[in-house]
Amino acid sequence: MINTDLGKKQNNTSSENNNVKDDTNGKTYDHICSQSNVKISEHVEKRTENFKLKLSDNFTSDRNYLRVRDCEAEENKMKDSSNNVAEFESNVCTMNEKQSSNNLREGNDTETYEEKREYAEEGVEKVDMDSYPNSSEKEKLSVVEENEDLCSGCSKRLLKKLSCPVCLKNKIVSYFCSQECFKNSWRNHVKIHEEGKKNNEEEGEKKNNFMEIVKKELSPKYFNPMNRKYWVYDDHLKHFVNFTFTGHVRPWPISRMNDVPRHIERPDYAITSIPESELKYKRKSDIYINNEDEIKRIREACTLGRKTLDYAHSLVSPGITTDEIDKKVHDFIVKHDAYPSTLNYYKFPKSCCTSVNEIVCHGIPDYRPLKNGDIINIDISVFFKGVHADLNETYFVGDATNISNEAKELVQTCYFSLMEAIMKCKPGMLYKNIGNIIDAYVSKKNFSVVRTYSGHGVGKLFHSNPTIPHFRKNKAVGIMKPGHVFTIEPMINQGHYSDVLWPDKWTSATSDGKLSAQFEHTLLITDKGVEILTKRTEDSPSLGFDTKDDLYTA
Repeated sequence: MINTDLGKKQNNTSSENNNVKDDTNGKTYDHICSQSNVKISEHVEKRTENFKLKLSDNFTSDRNYLRVRDCEAEENKMKDSSNNVAEFESNVCTMNEKQSSNNLREGNDTETYEEKREYAEEGVEKVDMDSYPNSSEKEKLSVVEENEDLCSGCSKRLLKKLSCPVCLKNKIVSYFCSQECFKNSWRNHVKIHEEGKKNNEEEGEKKNNFMEIVKKELSPKYFNPMNRKYWVYDDHLKHFVNFTFTGHVRPWPISRMNDVPRHIERPDYAITSIPESELKYKRKSDIYINNEDEIKRIREACTLGRKTLDYAHSLVSPGITTDEIDKKVHDFIVKHDAYPSTLNYYKFPKSCCTSVNEIVCHGIPDYRPLKNGDIINIDISVFFKGVHADLNETYFVGDATNISNEAKELVQTCYFSLMEAIMKCKPGMLYKNIGNIIDAYVSKKNFSVVRTYSGHGVGKLFHSNPTIPHFRKNKAVGIMKPGHVFTIEPMINQGHYSDVLWPDKWTSATSDGKLSAQFEHTLLITDKGVEILTKRTEDSPSLGFDTKDDLYTA
């Protein structure tokens, strides 16, 4: 029994002790939790305050940046509309009043434009580009560059500038921070105007002197064809600045287009440069048969063409320029009430074509003087009584002893290849056979036939059907019939047959820089055979070799 009571007592005592311990632990836990909650709340409050301050700083920075941008935009608008400083300041005052009234009406800060400007100027030294998180790198750099400008009066660093009207006119870099500063600095600032004016005059003199040098260097007397330094200042030569030439011939400056008297009958392209009648005819495939009246007029035009070419031949000599030849040929044609067919044909600028040495065809007459030993082709075309005539020949320049044997052989081969083809022309002959005859003759002499250019129909139109290639195995269409009028005009190269077009879009040169020669006649197919309408006469100057006229013109 005793043991039982003692156990009960012990159990009761232990349970009481346990109750005491539990109460103590609960109070301690509650105390710790309350302390930690206080610390957490204090920490959160501090973090919140820091975040608000940081957010406020960023907002303030962005607001300042926007103010600066507003100032710049408003000043730019006023600068565009203001012609001088006084007008600029009056616009500022007007804008300040307008802005103040708007701010009062909307309940915003009544901060004027001038206050914004002062704010911006005061904050220039403190501008930190990192404080503009929303601005691009370009905008940041522009602000930095603007901050580097100094006032010409007080030497303060500027965010934005006021420009002196006189300086703007004279392109002098000078800025001021305010109108007052501008007025106070006026006496000293005027000296800048005088210096700027003097500098502008000196620059103008230098420019005028330079253009005088350019004019001199491009003149025929002083022009150096191997020096391209001044070519860019010439309307004709500027296209050749970076061109790679294949031979020794270089372009020279050219004179203006020749004038034609009003009473002269003109082809349809004389004004517009576009031969509309030719373009319409190209749609047709037939070869035009000329009637008796047209043939009569074509004969007259060809007779005038022969006289003109013989006159041009008489002008050829060392020292004369192709431009001089062109002018005299033009005057000769116009004097006979005819129009030089090449003039303004697809904008060709001259009255004849002059092709020297490696120039295959369509050379533009210029100020280049002819030299001893040159060969030159002169291509004459006239429009007379409503029809065209076309012919050309190649001549030796200077004494025959200065002409190379290769050049002589080339010119003779070209001439006789043309005459061989003409001798075979008659009604019923295929036009494509002309190329076979010429190519066969030229190949025996180890020369080549140019394939880019062909003979053509001529008469009422400058160029029409048929198209007549001068090389073998061509695909020319058509059969010769009485009344057909056309040209044969082979171009023979000393080297390869290929050619290169110059940047003037007319002049054609051999691709290897070797010599080229050409001859051309206008022909009429008759019932009996062929008639050379542009044949040489007894008065024609010698070509420098035996042309065997008895054999080919019988």
